Amino acid sequence: MRIRFLDKTKADEILPELFRILYDNMEPIAPTGDSFETGLALWLDCVKPALAREQRQILLLTDGEKTAGYFQYYVNSGVFMMEEIQFREEYRGTGLFETLYRHLVGIIPADTEFVEAYAHKNNTKSMAVLAHLGLSIIGENKNGNSWHYRGRYENIARRYGRSPLTE
Repeated sequence: MRIRFLDKTKADEILPELFRILYDNMEPIAPTGDSFETGLALWLDCVKPALAREQRQILLLTDGEKTAGYFQYYVNSGVFMMEEIQFREEYRGTGLFETLYRHLVGIIPADTEFVEAYAHKNNTKSMAVLAHLGLSIIGENKNGNSWHYRGRYENIARRYGRSPLTE
């Protein structure tokens, strides 16, 4: 398994594949009623401008030539914002999550104070993961369909060691 940063100059080539992973995972949990193509267009309208910001990153998790999953995040003003973590179904339960977090501890600035994330209210797996990471609900998103979580980054840094998978 390899973990590497998305080359933002080649984002157009990989983003549809990443959305396919997201769509396959989330459509059963929180169906939008949109077709794949409509959802992709809406997602790209949000993700592309976000990736233009230097601090916004996507880590690709690959198994040979196959994308096993991805993690979208940024760090700003002492907050590590975990925006999206998606694994293909066949990679869940394989230790990929722990591998990813060991890698993250090696690249997130040590002086980061907080970690935040949102979880759709129907996504019980994500809510359980965030609780496991030591995050607590502090509110909701603007449209009220997701919980806003927050915790201390030091808890994650302490739990996971550094990974040798740096590029």
